[in-house]
Amino acid sequence: MIRFLSDTTLSGYPYGKGTVASFDKSVEDSLIAQKSAEAYDPDGFHPYYHFHGFTGKQVADDDKFYDLTGINHASRGVNLSVSQLWTPNSGYASTIDPASGATDSVLHIPNLNYDYASGEKLIVWWLGKVTPEGSVARMMGDGYGTSPGQRGINIVLQTTGLAGFVLSGATEVYSLNGHKSISGGLHSFAIAVSGGAQGGQHGIWVDEEYSFSEGSYTSLAGGIDTRNSNAFNIGTSYPASAKSTLGIATATRALVILRLPANYPMPSVKTLTSVFQQLRSNPGNPILRSAF
Repeated sequence: MIRFLSDTTLSGYPYGKGTVASFDKSVEDSLIAQKSAEAYDPDGFHPYYHFHGFTGKQVADDDKFYDLTGINHASRGVNLSVSQLWTPNSGYASTIDPASGATDSVLHIPNLNYDYASGEKLIVWWLGKVTPEGSVARMMGDGYGTSPGQRGINIVLQTTGLAGFVLSGATEVYSLNGHKSISGGLHSFAIAVSGGAQGGQHGIWVDEEYSFSEGSYTSLAGGIDTRNSNAFNIGTSYPASAKSTLGIATATRALVILRLPANYPMPSVKTLTSVFQQLRSNPGNPILRSAF
C-alpha cells in the first residue's frame, strides 16, 4: 500500500496528492523510488514523528524522558538530576527554572531542524503544568535570536498565562494568540505551522479548543529560515552551550512533535482538533499513520 505525494497519472488514471492505493509490489517500489509516493501502513506509527513522550509509562528512576516512537529521547541537562526530573511533581517530567543559577537544568531532545522557509509543517502538542513569571518566558524550543546559530522556534509563555510562539531567522515572525491561560493546573497547548518561501499559515489550540475564528488557519510571513543544529529543549529555548538563565520551570505529562515534509498535505484544523482530543484522553497512544 502506498500514499501519493503529488498528483500523479498512472496507466491513464489520475491519483490526487494524498490518495492511498495498492498496486503490484514492483509498481509501488518504482513510485517510491521516484519519490512520487511513500509506503503506507495505516496501523503503524506516523512516519514523521520526531518525539512522543508520556510520563505515565515511566518510573521515578528513569534516566531520561523517553521517546515512545523512536530514539529521540529527552536527556537531562547536567544540572538536572534524576530526582529533580521526577520527584517534584509525581507523574510529570520536571525542569528547574534556569534563573536559579543552574543554567542547564532543562531537558534536551535531539535536533529538530525544522525548515519553515521550504514549506515543512510542524505540529507540537504539550500537556503539563506551568506557572507564568514576571516577564515573558521561553518555555520550549530551539531558537532564541536572529543571529546564525540562534535561529529556530521558541514557544513562549506570557505573564498572563497565554502561550504562543516565535519563528526566528534573519527576521522574526510570531503569534501570541492562545485564547486562554494555561497557568497553574493541568492544561494542553498545541501549534500547527505550515511554512513557505512566500508565506505560511498556522493554528493554536488550548485544551483542545481552537483559538482562531471560523476554524481556519491564519497566515504568517514567509521565508523565515529556522534551520539549526540545536537541541529542542523543554524549559527553555536556549541550547546548553548558551548557558542562559532565561527559561521557566515546567512539569510535562506528555509531549508530541511531528515534522512533516514540504510536499506533505497540511492536516485540516478539524482533523488536528480530533487528533488532539484523542491524545488528551490517552496521551501515551501514538498517532497512527492513518490519522492524516
